[in-house]
Amino acid sequence: MDMSTRMFKEEGWIRKTCKVCGKPFWTLDPDRETCGDPPCDEYEFIGKPGIPKKYTLEEMREKFLSFFERKGHGRVKRYPVLPRWRDDVLLVGASIMDFQPWVISGEADPPANPLTISQPSIRFTDIDNVGITGRHFTIFEMMAHHAFNYPEKPIYWMDETVEYAYEFFTKDLGMKGEDITFKENPWAGGGNAGPAFEVLYRGLEVATLVFMQYKLAPPDADPSQVVEIKGDKYVPMDTRVVDTGYGLERLVWMSQGTPTAYDAVLDYVIDPLKKMAGIEKIDNRILMENSKLAGMFDIEDMGDLRILRETVAKRVEIDVDELTRLIRPYELIYAIADHTKALTFMLSD
Repeated sequence: MDMSTRMFKEEGWIRKTCKVCGKPFWTLDPDRETCGDPPCDEYEFIGKPGIPKKYTLEEMREKFLSFFERKGHGRVKRYPVLPRWRDDVLLVGASIMDFQPWVISGEADPPANPLTISQPSIRFTDIDNVGITGRHFTIFEMMAHHAFNYPEKPIYWMDETVEYAYEFFTKDLGMKGEDITFKENPWAGGGNAGPAFEVLYRGLEVATLVFMQYKLAPPDADPSQVVEIKGDKYVPMDTRVVDTGYGLERLVWMSQGTPTAYDAVLDYVIDPLKKMAGIEKIDNRILMENSKLAGMFDIEDMGDLRILRETVAKRVEIDVDELTRLIRPYELIYAIADHTKALTFMLSD
């Protein structure tokens, strides 16, 4: 699919292939060779915030929702994290799940069209990474804007979605345009699929822009209509949906440049826990270097963790066992803070 949007054409964006992962991406920087996504790039904002102003969760959430209200989107309150309107999933893992399947199928009207929302989402797929990588959570808020393009009732599509993202990041948050990349990477989930951009900034994925236009193919589907995405077969949908996700916690982290995202958004829990547990204070440089390198790993087994420990220990010039002794209590505190928040939302909802 041609993903050369209006903005890319008019403002001189260049389509390149990442020399590390081989994925196509768009950039304003003619000298850039990598897509900006770990492990192709390290975090570049730890200790050097990538947003001029420091934001709290509440401030960043309001900044986002207000921006899209100004662009004609209706603000929608968050849905419960337990999706009582569905019988196929136990937890809401993304804002689009609030509207699957009834709104997307056209059987129910959306609460606004287009709309904007900040939806608490819970996922356990990355639970082994929580506390270690600095960026993974079991609960996070997905800020989003959605447009439901029904037959004969188009709202907007790829051109506007990319332009909204770039305007919000550069004009409202003050990010540097030459450091933003749009990486092409198809998306699939919940029985739907479509082309997508991952928006990356200084080594961190800050948003995903999905253009949902396919549904799972029935057994008797016309072969000429079938496309394959990530191993599954799909056919075109009648309704085309703009499905975006902006990482609230990640953007707050970007604005603060703390060693981990947990320090930026869960400090009110982490600091008391460290005091109560008597956690030894360690050099901030160790935490920062650990976070920079951990961001390039997905911890799936103890072998991965051992490689990470050895890499960090070499960089900060201390013994691996000493590094583990110092940093493991921090990782556990981070995980406890995250898991407690997830349980609180699940029980309260």
